Amino acid sequence: MRGRRILMLAGIGLLTAASARGKSVEVKVDGMQLDPETGSPVVRLVEREKSARELPIWIGPFEAQAIALEIQGVPPPRPLTHDLMKQVVERLGGKLTRVEITDLRDNTYFATLHIDAPGGKALAIDGRPSDAIALALRFHRPILVDDGLFAKAAAARATPAAAHLWGLTVQDLTPEMATFFESGDARGVLVSDVERAAPAHEMARGDIITALDDQPIGSVEELTSRAEARSHVDPVRLSVRRDGRPLTVRFPSD
Repeated sequence: MRGRRILMLAGIGLLTAASARGKSVEVKVDGMQLDPETGSPVVRLVEREKSARELPIWIGPFEAQAIALEIQGVPPPRPLTHDLMKQVVERLGGKLTRVEITDLRDNTYFATLHIDAPGGKALAIDGRPSDAIALALRFHRPILVDDGLFAKAAAARATPAAAHLWGLTVQDLTPEMATFFESGDARGVLVSDVERAAPAHEMARGDIITALDDQPIGSVEELTSRAEARSHVDPVRLSVRRDGRPLTVRFPSD
């Protein structure tokens, strides 16, 4: 599968102390599903208390596979990244005590892994919720969510925006998706589906559209707005990244 070569723990940094947070509540992983509009995996976190509030988090396909295998108790033929991380922590004398999903900013969730290191030193490690959940399941440790996130997520409607243009289903490019599809620091929108008879039939799932008519694109809203404003006489010209390589796709606007 494309993207398996990426280092899943890239970008995780050590923190000397966790920032002050509000009340946290424990949740459980209550399965996964695919977003019907975008096709992206969604992990469902459900509060263990009677109120049973839900927190859906959109994650990448690779992390979804890692979580699903652990839930189903299916051992991989070779250790996955999260299995390797668990072994490293344990063999260095550390112990994961809990993970916390702490914040939501610009449709991106933030999590902290709490580890007891040798000598009684406590470490708080910044990470993505998808990685934190995968590790918490492997260590059989609690997953906590900041109490205010349930309302914040509902207000923000933290699903990636999606639209249909030129026979393409496109969606906002989240940090997890950018990593999975090896787009680097490129801004753009992700092509999640291509109709067989689409005007843009040369496009492929996983393509990242970075510009329309040489004008940079950073979101589905921006792409839709510029598509509506452009002349329908001129051919559409999309700047695309595919497997990390740039290319240009042209097709009639009608």
